[in-house]
This record gives sequence, structure tokens and C-alpha cells, in this order.
Amino acid sequence: MSTLRFNTWQNTGGTEAATASEVSAYSFTEPALVFISRTTIGSAVSSVTLSGIFSADYDNYRILISGGSGSTGTYLRFQFPGALTANYFTQLIYGAWTVGNAQASGSAGSNQFFNYMGTMDTTSLQACVDINSPYLSERTYLHSFYARAPHLGGVNINLLNDSTSYTDLNIFPATGTFSDGNIDVYGYAKA
Repeated sequence: MSTLRFNTWQNTGGTEAATASEVSAYSFTEPALVFISRTTIGSAVSSVTLSGIFSADYDNYRILISGGSGSTGTYLRFQFPGALTANYFTQLIYGAWTVGNAQASGSAGSNQFFNYMGTMDTTSLQACVDINSPYLSERTYLHSFYARAPHLGGVNINLLNDSTSYTDLNIFPATGTFSDGNIDVYGYAKA
């Protein structure tokens, strides 16, 4: 049986390139990321709003941030415009990046945003965040990582505990400003 992966037919006999019509007609069995938009961060800005990125086209999304730099070392925050403070909940697992230090965990609620959505320092911006169901009228979940001295961490789960449909997202550093990086938005194709 042949499967289509990265626009190439793969089977026991090897691989061969798929035509454009074969790619568009193929029914994918695995979720595929579909590019939606790229936003370039300006110079020394305190926040970026991504407008209209969530829609009925996709149920789940990935946000990637790379390049650029920050005015200081800190983490990035995500905020859904209009969401009530009481509806933000976070569970975090983290540890020091020196060998032998134990991991720790923490939780938070009643913020106006989600912390630890990515990392910012004076040489780069980094984030990889999966967002489930932001446009659907149900709870929204996020998963992310962060790494900055002296900690490495993974946000086990972020929960926006409401049933509001969101189309926009604000991204900003916990302190300072950021510059020149790219924010790429992808949707997970529906099977």
C-alpha cells in the first residue's frame, strides 16, 4: 500500500514524487500542518496582535516564533483578547539546567494571560505552542516550553476555561520589548 508523505509516494518499492493533483486529491491519514500566516515583529515593540488567525477552517493550531531578539531575558505570554482573568489556568513542570537539580512544579490561575509560552533573550526568540480548539465554542488548551537561565520548563497544560470562540491572539514578553522575529501560524488539517 502506498502512502503520501511530504508530497512523495512511499511504498515497499521505494519513493516517487506525487503530482499536484494527486496531492490535492489524497485523503490524508495523518494530521498535516498547513501554513496560515507569518507576522514579522517590529523594532522594540511591547506586544503583537495576531488578528483573525483562528477560524472554522481548523480546530487546532501551532504557533512558531523564531529569530529576532529581546531587550532582556524573560519568557513570552499569550493572551486571548476579551477572555476573563478568572478563566486562565496553568500547570507547569520545570527544573534548573544544572545537572542534578530536582524538578519542580507549579500552578497558577486568575492571570490575564498565559505565562511561559516561549523564551526571549538578547540573541533570540523561541516558541512552539500547540493550541487546541480556540475557535470552537468549548474550552481551549495550550502546550508549550520555555528555557532561560536558570530554568528549563514545559507547561504541562494551559486551560482557558470558557466556551468562547476566539479569532485573535496577543503575544508579548513578561518584561521589556522584542524585535524582528517571525511568528508563523499553522493549522492542523482536518482528516
